[in-house]
Amino acid sequence: MKESVAVVIPAYNAESTLEKAVQSVLAQTVPVETIIIVNDGSKDGTLKLAESLKEKSAISANAPEIKIISTENSGVSHARNTGIKAASTEFIAFLDSDDSWHAEKIEKQLQIFAEHKDAALVSTSSTVKKSFSGKTKLIGYWHLLIRNHVITSSAMAKTVVLQSLLFDETLKRAEDYNLWLKIGKTGSLYFIDEELVFFADKRTFGQTGLSKDYHALSRDELRGFIKLYKAHTLNIFQFAFGFCMSCIKYARKCILMFIYEYKI
Repeated sequence: MKESVAVVIPAYNAESTLEKAVQSVLAQTVPVETIIIVNDGSKDGTLKLAESLKEKSAISANAPEIKIISTENSGVSHARNTGIKAASTEFIAFLDSDDSWHAEKIEKQLQIFAEHKDAALVSTSSTVKKSFSGKTKLIGYWHLLIRNHVITSSAMAKTVVLQSLLFDETLKRAEDYNLWLKIGKTGSLYFIDEELVFFADKRTFGQTGLSKDYHALSRDELRGFIKLYKAHTLNIFQFAFGFCMSCIKYARKCILMFIYEYKI
């Protein structure tokens, strides 16, 4: 496998987690070419740590180049887009600064790209799940319209596709789902159902702020569908189906939140 891979890691106040994320990239059985750390205006020691990791990588044999790009705090979509634009590899993989990878993740994804020339994106399962089939599945577009099957830290896509689409920076939430729906129009999406991403628990169900968070998430998901329809990415049937599914998911979550809060 000679395909080149860049890993984009957006980092905001990630001093306590960034090193573990980077080490999981360095431990890959198929080395990546570049790690692009985008310091999104961190106020802690993130930048200093990133520079230390860069220095160590520079003196290690066969280690990937670590690039550091510092920006004003502009959000994760802007940080990821900055990394995408800076990449010159054939593929880009995303990794959040508080997540990490199984050592064989990149190797297994590159194998799927080699076997399926129609693949535009390959994602994997993670510790969010408790059981795994070990199989690789095609994510049908209508299934993608039902729900987001792709965790960002599991996603690898062709650089040429990502650079032509980018994350929608006007969406503060569900921006990843919006991008996968756009990518799904350029080629096939594959899912490796193996535990290849060690996912930090970012979910807030049952915690303070859940209502506000989920309302905002659902609102931006719906906004995303409208934007995709206006851009002619979705036809009227896909838009109506996806929009309705999003409304159903929102209603279900509200019911579950009500039951949880009032212990019914």
